[in-house]
Amino acid sequence: MKEFLFAVLILSLSSALADQPYELGSRHIQGTGPTGIDYLVYSQTYIYENLLNGYSNYGAGDRWVCDDLEVIGYASVYEIYVWMIWTGGQGSTMNLVISKDDTGDSDPNTNTDVWAESVSCTNTFTGDSNWGYDIYETYMNFYYSYPPYPPYLHPGTHYYFETQADVTDNCFILVSHNYIGDYCWFNDGSGIWVRSDVTFEQDSDMFFDFDGQFLDFESETWGNIKTLF
Repeated sequence: MKEFLFAVLILSLSSALADQPYELGSRHIQGTGPTGIDYLVYSQTYIYENLLNGYSNYGAGDRWVCDDLEVIGYASVYEIYVWMIWTGGQGSTMNLVISKDDTGDSDPNTNTDVWAESVSCTNTFTGDSNWGYDIYETYMNFYYSYPPYPPYLHPGTHYYFETQADVTDNCFILVSHNYIGDYCWFNDGSGIWVRSDVTFEQDSDMFFDFDGQFLDFESETWGNIKTLF
């Protein structure tokens, strides 16, 4: 019933946006990370005015959403932000995967997973609402918890960030119109990724941010990191 209600409410999204003048005062509600860590490695950050829709991604339904990214330098990721609507109980854990586009076909169905973790998350109300639900920033931090170990990304490599909330009740990860790179993709539990413009007839990008550090390729640290791949 909740999924049906959400689908119906999607139809009135254009008019709903006009009734929501609230603007976030800063990029993140959660605040900055540990000193020296909070560098923006990659960003498709949440902006209310760009909000298009929400895609179901709850663990009990085995539903996932993913979107692509590339970084400009060798990077370690210590913090990840996504933006969510919870229609039932809020999640405390997110299942995360980073996969690599080995074939260059921009299709996550042919990717190879290079990192996967289930990570504790913190949900903070943004002050925004839509479709009758509050919008939350969902924040994950890897810096103080080993394991899970943070993901390490190579420049010039086409990655996909895959995410799912580990909850029983349905929930939705928020997306914008497509502005950056390929469209995001949806997996309804079948194990097959379908592009968002096919599944939802919408060309969309997932809102997400990666914070961390860019690394010196020549350093001893990077030599150790390479052994993880």
